[in-house]
Amino acid sequence: MDCVLLPTEVEFYIDTMKIQNMENIGSHQWLEWHKRLQKLNQEAMIEASAVKEEYVKETLISFNKVNLLIHEAILINIWKHKVLPQLLKMDPYPESTMVAYSVLYHEAVCVSLLELVTFHSNCCEALEDNALELLDYCCGNASRLLSVEFREAPTRESPKEELDRQRDNLVFDIGIKCLSIIRYLCETMDRLPLAICSSIYTQYDIPTLFIEILRKKPWIKGDKYFVSGKWREWDGEIICPSEAQTLLTLRHILLDQECPKYYQVTESRRAQLLSLLSFLTPVVLDQLSPLIELKYWLNRISIMNQPASPPRPVLLEPCLVIKEGIMRQTGGNWKEMAKQQLPVIFCNMKEQLMENAKILNDAYNIDLLEKFDVKNTLPCARCGKDSTQRCSRCKKSWYCSRKCQVTHWQQHKEDCTQVQ
Repeated sequence: MDCVLLPTEVEFYIDTMKIQNMENIGSHQWLEWHKRLQKLNQEAMIEASAVKEEYVKETLISFNKVNLLIHEAILINIWKHKVLPQLLKMDPYPESTMVAYSVLYHEAVCVSLLELVTFHSNCCEALEDNALELLDYCCGNASRLLSVEFREAPTRESPKEELDRQRDNLVFDIGIKCLSIIRYLCETMDRLPLAICSSIYTQYDIPTLFIEILRKKPWIKGDKYFVSGKWREWDGEIICPSEAQTLLTLRHILLDQECPKYYQVTESRRAQLLSLLSFLTPVVLDQLSPLIELKYWLNRISIMNQPASPPRPVLLEPCLVIKEGIMRQTGGNWKEMAKQQLPVIFCNMKEQLMENAKILNDAYNIDLLEKFDVKNTLPCARCGKDSTQRCSRCKKSWYCSRKCQVTHWQQHKEDCTQVQ
């Protein structure tokens, strides 16, 4: 059977998951924990791609471990901003960055798992108060898309230059995944604590944030677009998954009945919201028909007079227990912590490096994952290239671009129209 973990292994790994301390990051025990989490992530990806029973997701919920993933992501995010800079000051030119990269990648693994499980509304509901911690984390990382760009590896680079590039690329990848998680949280905000709804419109002002991200379109680079951690050829018409997530999030929160209570459409906001109309082109609306409602709503507010200010609801002060707990536990002495971790994170001992490499090598099963990369294995029905979308009617024919789909229609029409 094609799998990374057996059901009994999934249960054991998840049941024994424990909250990690920042002092332990990079150690042998921590690398073993990273390996387990990566295997769980790979198994969850395979289950989702192969449309199998999502056993990892169900087990994480039943063992109440989803909140631990949030803690891990926040923990590494704090380490990345507080401890890593101190480490690089102490050793500006490290010989080996393997462990440091593994720590950074650990955050991406946590976010990947969170993206997979929060797709299901029952998982979002199970977060309860920790949903606010996840929203705060995701909004912070999504905003990084406005300043960080994905960079290709040059021919030659020093270990530090490589680590800087890998860090920025992981920040970019995490930001893209956070767009999806924010959408899932927004779509279940009526079943989450009241502070979530208030924060979406007020503290984080997600409409403004997402409009700015749409303007930048970080997921587009020349004739390529970013999807599933890779850059793929783009025909200029197909709507990128990240752009779709952003637009659908805006549609949901702007059309939600709670929006007028928290988000008054002032003149400045009206001008910003109306800029969305430029993104709702016929090509986009053809691919995402629910956005037609958003276009109607935008057209209405364009001709409306300034409404009277509605009664303001009680705004709850968010309390980020996980983030504040980590900061309190570490005591803020980042320099001392970096001094203790320096020989572990930038290890130069050959024997230890070999042992670390063995653990990390066992954590990855690239060949198996590639078998489940649907977008790489299904050929375009017209030209044979890797496909990225399929016919919305029959669900059988796949295409690499909208142009190929339109060109192939005369041949495909008879088979497609027979589908009931």
